[in-house]
Amino acid sequence: MKNVSILISSCDHFSDCWSPYYHGLHKYWPDCPYDVFIVTNFRESGDQSVRAIKVGNDMGWSFNTLKALNEITSPYIIYTHEDFWIKNSVSTKTIEEYVTYMVEDRADYIRLYPCPGPDHECEFDDRLGVLDDNSDYRTSLQVALWRKSVFQDLIREDENPWQFERYGSLRSKRYGSRFLSVKRFYGPDNKLFHHGVDYVCTAINKGKWSKAARTYAASEELDIDFSNRPGETWWHDFTRSGAFGAFVGQVFALPKIVINKAVKGVGRLFGKK
Repeated sequence: MKNVSILISSCDHFSDCWSPYYHGLHKYWPDCPYDVFIVTNFRESGDQSVRAIKVGNDMGWSFNTLKALNEITSPYIIYTHEDFWIKNSVSTKTIEEYVTYMVEDRADYIRLYPCPGPDHECEFDDRLGVLDDNSDYRTSLQVALWRKSVFQDLIREDENPWQFERYGSLRSKRYGSRFLSVKRFYGPDNKLFHHGVDYVCTAINKGKWSKAARTYAASEELDIDFSNRPGETWWHDFTRSGAFGAFVGQVFALPKIVINKAVKGVGRLFGKK
């Protein structure tokens, strides 16, 4: 079992997310056999079963992640974030079967949350699908099982997470059909499910507590201090509700974008004088 480790990407600024993350991990994956690590700056993990990898002053996501990966000896990593709070049972048997595909050299990346889902069928497992070479989010940083060496190969120290998801996806083309994702299914109650890890996605969006975080805290009876950062409004939920909401959000964002560009242009103009 020591060939796999869980790496929680974080920093001290988001330490208020650690306790609910640990809650979900222990409650919904009680037989998790893997060592768990969390990236911090200077703080301890706050949980005896989780080891802190202290990276010191924040040097950016890429630098911190590479430093953490270098300290972990296992060849396979389950990568996650501190605000991905697990909310349904995780099957250790299923995860171990996915790890076997890594050991057998059939896969380098298996996304455990279908956001987005796969593009093609997988010939050796109906629960999974293959990500197209041109998929925009082949290297999505949702919870995923990674071959550590491939993860390290794709990271560039000057990229933030969003840039990694964009440009890392282009670089990942050289690994072809070895990038997989769990598929969505409909259960007997007509509810969507998948054979991976189900979690709040995400508890914090652009520095604001999400509605999903508050719902999770209430349902799990967790005492979380939501006063330390602003909360999202109905507008944020609407703009993420689907294609129409996203379109409306982009339309309303256009004037702000134009004004910001104009201000920067004026600043550059006066700066040259």
